[in-house]
Amino acid sequence: MAEKVISLAARRKQSKQPRRRWRATPKVFVFILCIICIRIGGGFAVRYFNIIRLQSKVTRIQREIVAFEQRNDAIREEIEHMQSDEYIERVAREKLGLVKPGEVIYKPVRPAGHDDPLDVPKRSGTNDVLAGGGY
Repeated sequence: MAEKVISLAARRKQSKQPRRRWRATPKVFVFILCIICIRIGGGFAVRYFNIIRLQSKVTRIQREIVAFEQRNDAIREEIEHMQSDEYIERVAREKLGLVKPGEVIYKPVRPAGHDDPLDVPKRSGTNDVLAGGGY
C-alpha cells in the first residue's frame, strides 16, 4: 500500500501538466443551432397539420348541422300537415274506414272473370240470398 502513496510534491508536478480542454468551435454552434431549428420547425409542422385536421372536422360538423336542420324543418312541416283537419279526415276514411254521419258507402265489386262459375249456389239457412251477396 505504501507503494501507491504519492508525495505531495509529486502530485503537484502531475497536476501542472497541461490538461486538454474542450473548446467550442463554430461547427458545434452551427450543429446545435440546426438541431434547435429542426425541433422548432417540427413543432410548427405538427401544430399546423393539427389545425388543418381540426378545420376539416369543423367543416364536416357544420355540414352535418345544416343537414340536421333541414331534416328538422321537414319533420316540423310533416307534423303540421299531420295535425291538419284534411289529413286527419283522410286517414280516418282510408285507414280506419270511418264515415261522416249521413254518408252512404259504395264498395266496388270486381267484375266476374272467365274463371268464375255462372251458377252461384244458395247458402243453406238463409232466405234466398246468394252466396257472396248482401251485407
